[in-house]
Amino acid sequence: MKRLALILGTALLAACGADDERPAAPAAAPDSTRLVVEVTQAGKPVRFVEACGGARACDAARLRALRAALDDADDGTRACTQQFGGPERARVTGRLEGRRVDVELDRADGCAIAAYDALFAALDRAPPLGG
Repeated sequence: MKRLALILGTALLAACGADDERPAAPAAAPDSTRLVVEVTQAGKPVRFVEACGGARACDAARLRALRAALDDADDGTRACTQQFGGPERARVTGRLEGRRVDVELDRADGCAIAAYDALFAALDRAPPLGG
């Protein structure tokens, strides 16, 4: 039985040698980023799409800033100042570097205001505000 396994193993290795001559398959494209941002309660509703990947390269610093802003918005463990920044609400859905995103941001306290402002700074846009 050991001899049969050795013969089959040798045959398999010999058959695999031919694959070395083929060109390597192209690497898979990195996960793309496509975020839909919808803002309500800021006058008229605002909706835009932020996308990169594929033909349009993603800026690594921008992706880090987006990730940090969205992670900040989801952090419910911090102590935040009790101040109201306005009724604006932003919902961000889609994918960020392949990771599914569905986050709501508001301006209900100091932490939320900072996360809302950081999101729009990362998007290189002025934060939509009412009034």
